[in-house]
Amino acid sequence: MVDNARTDLRRINHEQNNQYKRILAFIIFLIVTLIMITGTFLNPFFMKKQIRTSNNQAVIVRQVNGNFDNLADIIGANHEANANLLTVKQTQPIADHVIDYSLGLHWFKVNNVGLAKQILHDINLNIDEGSSSDAQQVEAKLKKQKNNAPYAVISAFNLNTVTLGANIAVMLFLVNIIIVVVTIISMLSLISDMRSRTTIKALVHDCMAAGMWAGFWMIVIFIVLALIPVVFNVESLATFGYLIEISSSIFLDNVVAGVIIYILCAIPWQITSADN
Repeated sequence: MVDNARTDLRRINHEQNNQYKRILAFIIFLIVTLIMITGTFLNPFFMKKQIRTSNNQAVIVRQVNGNFDNLADIIGANHEANANLLTVKQTQPIADHVIDYSLGLHWFKVNNVGLAKQILHDINLNIDEGSSSDAQQVEAKLKKQKNNAPYAVISAFNLNTVTLGANIAVMLFLVNIIIVVVTIISMLSLISDMRSRTTIKALVHDCMAAGMWAGFWMIVIFIVLALIPVVFNVESLATFGYLIEISSSIFLDNVVAGVIIYILCAIPWQITSADN
């Protein structure tokens, strides 16, 4: 009778321990993922660096030129359809200003006229006699628009959508920080509870096992996300399409982070595996 009770107790402890490891693995995955998102997608310094990589430059050029073509249509400037009227050098400042407006910690945005004026300044500053004749014609037409020019830019560059995205980004930034703080407190409480039920060696073993599972799921999930623009044609999704294309390389960075976490946890897990 006593032996059966001990067996049942060990079984309950084992099942509870596995449940703790699953919860801890999810918490580690959540903390690392949110920190990576905050440090990449919501970080204007990182994103401005990211759009200058060889793979993403073409995406930015295509997107900004698409908006510039829309601007030409709105103001009635003649241009070759679907042509890249702006070069990489001319599109980068525009993309930088959109990123600065959208990302980072800022107040909620309600006005995008200032951003439109910055884009107009970029167009006037970077389109010169060496630019394509169509681009020069668009610049000349914009100057004739005078006070109406910023509103043409707002429409052509979908700046109302950019403003919405900026407000969503700042909410995500704040929510991410809150969730990370809460989950770290929860993780410490969970580890403390686990410590009261087992030895230090077993605790380290279980925590490393949870870390390995978190790293494994990061690898699997972010590989799938990184392959989306490879498998599917996302260009038709307008604004979201180019974001998905840029995100692909960032997701690969998350895969690398998952591999590093897995390896770093696997070594102490193996060391503490004896008699556990």
